[in-house]
Amino acid sequence: MYYPTTDAGRDDLALKLTIFGFHPTQGKTQFKKVKLERMANDMSNGKFNWKRSSLQPVILDPAGEILGGHHRIVAACLAGIDLTTIPGPLPQVQLVAKNLRPVYAWIDVLPDV
Repeated sequence: MYYPTTDAGRDDLALKLTIFGFHPTQGKTQFKKVKLERMANDMSNGKFNWKRSSLQPVILDPAGEILGGHHRIVAACLAGIDLTTIPGPLPQVQLVAKNLRPVYAWIDVLPDV
């Protein structure tokens, strides 16, 4: 699945990510639409290297604030994949005790259409 091509689609994606309990901690300038599309496509087609990605796991605090792995979370949402169900020697998601970064709303950080 590709990144939404309309503002309504982008709003829907932001709502899904919020409902899943994820909260971004990096600004809009850090997000790359091309990277999101490539990752989501690779995840959907079984070409994504989960073993390599587990070496730098998604890092969340207990409130769902993302400290690392923003692109993977969005791409997995686009591809319909739950990162916690990926098998392998290392987990795809790790939890830390506390977040010291600012927290944003998804609609404010997702790339424009």
